[in-house]
Amino acid sequence: MKRRSVYLLIATILAILVPSPGRFVYGVTLILELNILMLIGTLAISLVKKLKLEEINTLIVIIVIIGSTVMFRQIMIMLYPEIMLTLGFLVYLMPVSFFLIGYVFTNMDEPVNVRIKRNMFHIMTFSVYALLFFLLRDIAGYGTFTFFGKNHQILEKVIINEQKIGFFSIFASIPGAMILSAILLFIHIYVRNQIAIYKRAEVKN
Repeated sequence: MKRRSVYLLIATILAILVPSPGRFVYGVTLILELNILMLIGTLAISLVKKLKLEEINTLIVIIVIIGSTVMFRQIMIMLYPEIMLTLGFLVYLMPVSFFLIGYVFTNMDEPVNVRIKRNMFHIMTFSVYALLFFLLRDIAGYGTFTFFGKNHQILEKVIINEQKIGFFSIFASIPGAMILSAILLFIHIYVRNQIAIYKRAEVKN
C-alpha cells in the first residue's frame, strides 16, 4: 500500500470517522455522501477539461462538490431529519476531506473511465473499512444495530443487552473509536500489503 494512501486514510479517519456518532446508520449516511461526491468530483474534472476551463478547474470542481453536498443534505433532511440534525457540521467535512481531495485532483489527464474506475475502487475500499468501523462501534459500544427505518425514523434493533456490554462500551466514546480505528487500520494495511505481494509474485511467475 502506497505511503500517500496510508496518510490520506489516517487523516480521513481522524477528521471524520472518529468524531462521528458511533451508530451504523450515521456511518452509512456519511459513506454514501462520500461515494456520491467522489463520483461527481471525478466527472466534474473531466467535464471542465472538455470545456477547456483548466485555468479555473479547481474552483469549478470545488463549487460543484459543495453544491452537491448542500443538495445531498437537503434531500436527507426531507427523508431523515434526525440523522442530519445529529451529524451537523460533519456533513460539510466530506467535500474538504483529504481522501476526497487527494484522489479527485490527481491524474487529471487520464481518460474519464480510467479515473472513475480507479477513484471508485479507492472509495469502495475505504467504504468497507468505514462501514465495518461503524458497525463494530454500534454493536460493541451500544449493543444495537441501527439503520434507515420507515416514516423518516431510525430503526434500532437491540442485539446485546445494555447491562452485558461492560468494557466494550468504551467503543462508543472517542478514545475507544481511536483504538478501534487503529486496530482496523492495521488489519486493512496488512491485507492490502499481502494482496500486493501476491500480485507481484504472480507477475514474476
